[in-house]
Amino acid sequence: MKDLYQIHELAKLFGLHPDTLRYYEEKGLLHPERQENGYRVYHIRDICTLNIVRAQRELGVPVEDIRAYLDRRSVAETLAFLERQEGLLERKIAELTEMQGESRDRRDRLLRFRDVETGVVTCRTMPERPCVILQEDVILEKEIDFLLKKLEKRHSNTIRIMGKQTMGALLDRKAMCPGDYKHFAFVFFLTGPDQEWDAVLPAGEYASLFYRGSYERLEEHCETLFRGAEELDLAVDGAPLELYRIDAHDTDLEEEYLTELQVKVKRV
Repeated sequence: MKDLYQIHELAKLFGLHPDTLRYYEEKGLLHPERQENGYRVYHIRDICTLNIVRAQRELGVPVEDIRAYLDRRSVAETLAFLERQEGLLERKIAELTEMQGESRDRRDRLLRFRDVETGVVTCRTMPERPCVILQEDVILEKEIDFLLKKLEKRHSNTIRIMGKQTMGALLDRKAMCPGDYKHFAFVFFLTGPDQEWDAVLPAGEYASLFYRGSYERLEEHCETLFRGAEELDLAVDGAPLELYRIDAHDTDLEEEYLTELQVKVKRV
């Protein structure tokens, strides 16, 4: 049985790139010997050490923590290390469980809205909806995705664009008066009862319209929404909301985009 192994042998054995082994050496995790020709050679103990390093890195344990453990390894230190590892695993399980729930919520959303009827104006009673918002002096339609990402970053502990929160934008009512439907007052994510919020979409009756396809026809769809509200003896009492039910995060086919327009109304 060999006592010494070259770097390419160890890298192949563990399915790692040789640069990874050099990085572990640089960080003080591995201590290969140097032959006269300058080549690194590894002992059996390095295989044992690399087993430990590989297992801990797969769990996301920082290199510095692994080095500290290796420097004072004993049964007592291993027991303490395993206790810390169990805590790390519990947090990872909780994170994965949350991610699984968000994946299921996203799938349920797509199934719920995939075949929804479009072009029909209905009236819906909505509760107060807390949300986080991002408001700037001028928000153009083409900037909405960038600003939603910016808002997500601001609330990175609770909000994810690919998560279960509904995202949208409120049209700028002042810009709409001269017929400009490409300006928005703010973008938002709806949040849950136990999440942070900085604004509330008011409760009340809302006229609602679903439409598919490009956002370029927003003005046309808004006019359909306003006419439909009038036919239901409802007076528009605010600026329309755009709620992105199916968008570019879900499909590359623009004709599959589904947007819901909502506008607060009052009985005539």
